[in-house]
Amino acid sequence: MRIQRAARRQRTPWLGCGCIGIAVGIGLVGLVAVIVIVPALPGLAARLAGLTPRGSTDALFVDAPPPAVQVENPFTPPDAVVTLGDHGQVSLSADAGYYSVITGFSDGAPVAVVSFTENSLMDLCYQRADLCSGAGSSFRNARLDLRPGGAVVYADLLVPGMGIWQPVGVALRLDAARRQFVVAGVDLGGTLYDLPQDALGEQVTQLAGAGNDLLRRLELDAGGGRYGQPEVVIDDGTLTLVLR
Repeated sequence: MRIQRAARRQRTPWLGCGCIGIAVGIGLVGLVAVIVIVPALPGLAARLAGLTPRGSTDALFVDAPPPAVQVENPFTPPDAVVTLGDHGQVSLSADAGYYSVITGFSDGAPVAVVSFTENSLMDLCYQRADLCSGAGSSFRNARLDLRPGGAVVYADLLVPGMGIWQPVGVALRLDAARRQFVVAGVDLGGTLYDLPQDALGEQVTQLAGAGNDLLRRLELDAGGGRYGQPEVVIDDGTLTLVLR
């Protein structure tokens, strides 16, 4: 399910409230690396012909997502506070409607489950980041495509010297523990290509590592409890964090 928006929406600065502009919601923390990576892709578009194809991008996402966590004695707290390591804290209100939080118990241990729809993540991106604008000079119209066990983040890139816009995506897969994202490659027209073995490829890997570091350090205070060590569960339409 690929989300495209024709209408432009009012946006606020990415850095706001002394934090990461709510980090486009805590569900996008694991995708922070991609949001930083996409603006660097125009240089990559110029050399796509030299990249090595690896087959179909769809083949990356054939695994079924794990079953939903069964929460005993579920409670919906009216608000929550997210701690993002050195970036401080963010207060989230359930009235915003961009996420759902349930606390309770799973297998006798405290658990918190935070879920975002693909639509709500895109809405947050439109509000918080110029990346989703359709008016970029070399990239525009970033879009999120959640897939089972991962995601593809697309942007339209202006191909140097040709004056045409080419959709290009960065494919992400969750690792086996579902606690980190791995950059799987670049999607072009449904074909997956390896990242180039040069400075740009190394930069992309480093940025992904920074996003994963934020994810590891994320903590949630909700319903009188503190939860951490998020596990990420993604299906075709929802990104869910399970914190214990």
